[in-house]
Amino acid sequence: MGVIKTKEQLLEELTEVQKMLVKRTEIQGHMIRKLQLLIANEGLFSQVIDLFPYPLVIFTPQYTLTMTNKAFDAEIKTLGMYPPEGPARILKRKINDIQLAAALKGVFTGKTYFISNLKNPFSMFSEIAEYSTEVYDRFNKSVIFPVPNDDSKITHSVIAFMP
Repeated sequence: MGVIKTKEQLLEELTEVQKMLVKRTEIQGHMIRKLQLLIANEGLFSQVIDLFPYPLVIFTPQYTLTMTNKAFDAEIKTLGMYPPEGPARILKRKINDIQLAAALKGVFTGKTYFISNLKNPFSMFSEIAEYSTEVYDRFNKSVIFPVPNDDSKITHSVIAFMP
């Protein structure tokens, strides 16, 4: 027979979970703000993006990738694919995850998305075939956020894939 918890114990546990989620959200929000500042300032932008330890892509409202970092290119090679010669695209028809599809559309309205439990996240890109999640499922989380220009118009968005 299981242990029966009091309402107070359950409330304490729920409060601890809420504190943990708030802290995680604050950390992720801080990371997003820093990346947005880098993109806006353009100074060391490409160097910093390239050195970011997780796969990262920057794309337009037309779903064309304008930049990928070294970690993204390395992941593609790990999957047995190679970055395309021309501009790669996000192919909406290849997205099987409802959360991901909604995020890619909603990000250009100014929303930020934190997604967990992604399956085959790299298969949404042109030139990349489906791969087995049994073989490779390392990056199953992502943060998708908008990048506004000086006029506050969202011209690009970023996807950062995380383990």
